[in-house]
Amino acid sequence: MRAMASIAALVVLLLAAGGCRAPASRALPEARPADFALGLTVYTPEAPVRRPGQRAARYAVGPDGLLRTATGQGATVRVHPPVARQLTSAERDELWAAVRRAGFDGVPPALRVASPETFEAPSGRRVYLVEVTADGRRRAVAMPEGEPETEPFIDLADLLAGWSWVGS
Repeated sequence: MRAMASIAALVVLLLAAGGCRAPASRALPEARPADFALGLTVYTPEAPVRRPGQRAARYAVGPDGLLRTATGQGATVRVHPPVARQLTSAERDELWAAVRRAGFDGVPPALRVASPETFEAPSGRRVYLVEVTADGRRRAVAMPEGEPETEPFIDLADLLAGWSWVGS
């Protein structure tokens, strides 16, 4: 009986420490999946920008390749942006490669977001909320600007801003 209690305690500790991974933590596939969709919301204080991807914006790309874009302080995850353009298959592959380069799978658990719809961005700091749907799984992270691992996510926002004709 005592051994069972010890095993149960060990299982609880492993689960709490992240020792048991959910299927959503599997690596992103090499090739762009048919269900690939991306949402990227840039939350930012009123501040100067040096790059197009630093502007407050909401970008959404569906599996059909429609790029939807809204800009300005009201562009949040709850906004359904209008269509900016249709991405080609090659552009969607490029976008998929950029998502993979961003190191989405290596983001620390503290920066992962369970529900983008209820995410509250911290005031006074630029944050990139990125949601990826691929292979039937949905993942989201909130990357604050100023951290070294955030740079590829800003590159991703720059790419989407360019395709959306959002100026610098």
